[in-house]
Amino acid sequence: MDERETVGRRYSEHLTDHDLLTLAGGRADQVAVLRREPTLVLDLLDRPGVADAVMAARCAEAGRFSYLSPFLVFAAAVHRVSNALVGSSYVTDRAGPRFRVPVFDGPVLAAFATQPAHRLFLAELLASYARIASGVVWRRDEHGWRRQRWDELDLPRLAALLGAVPTREQPGIWRRIGDGALFLAGVFPEYARRSLGLVEVARLQRATGLRLATAEGDVCDLLEELAAAAYERVGAGMPRTVAEAPRSARRMLTLVADRYLFPVAADWLPAPGT
Repeated sequence: MDERETVGRRYSEHLTDHDLLTLAGGRADQVAVLRREPTLVLDLLDRPGVADAVMAARCAEAGRFSYLSPFLVFAAAVHRVSNALVGSSYVTDRAGPRFRVPVFDGPVLAAFATQPAHRLFLAELLASYARIASGVVWRRDEHGWRRQRWDELDLPRLAALLGAVPTREQPGIWRRIGDGALFLAGVFPEYARRSLGLVEVARLQRATGLRLATAEGDVCDLLEELAAAAYERVGAGMPRTVAEAPRSARRMLTLVADRYLFPVAADWLPAPGT
């Protein structure tokens, strides 16, 4: 089984029959075909008209997305952004709140984005945060039992779970730490800057046992370093390129957020006619 077939099967596991009906343009007889040949889903999402039909929200269709899985919506966004990179000499990247600059490595990011496994990783990551998980675990120490709260986007508290779960469960925590770091850096960097001050970063390093070289620098650099360190501890199941150099994944998340979640104009471009 080649990479496209493996990835196509993973897409099929996430997609509902209504998702497939939407991709098939309302033709019910094609749903079974897409189940049998899941690589066709990848081909359909690569068609701009199909991806745009999933992403387009019209006032007359309030609640339409409630019938589509978050995975399909984010997969369409990832495919659309990925295909838009082909042939581009530069790609915009974040240089501050609502401020973007051109980075002239378009072919490099396009090569990353065209890999089916990378697209799957990005779509799964985004869809996994459609609902934020939180909860409480109980830990026993020398003072007895105590409650320990956790939240997926509170990285210091999430990292504290490493000391509360059996060793066999720690890779799952490391994976979520890496995902959360990339998600915050790519989609909500301003929130990350507000929530990860010096005290929180110190707690994060203590809970993970990591000594992050960027601890006193820009929070997005810190989060990228954290993601790389966390993914290294996950083991099998991570795309090697993402684990070794997560910046490309973070930049793709930024592009998806800028285009579809919180649209931002590239303000370094001159206005038409000037």
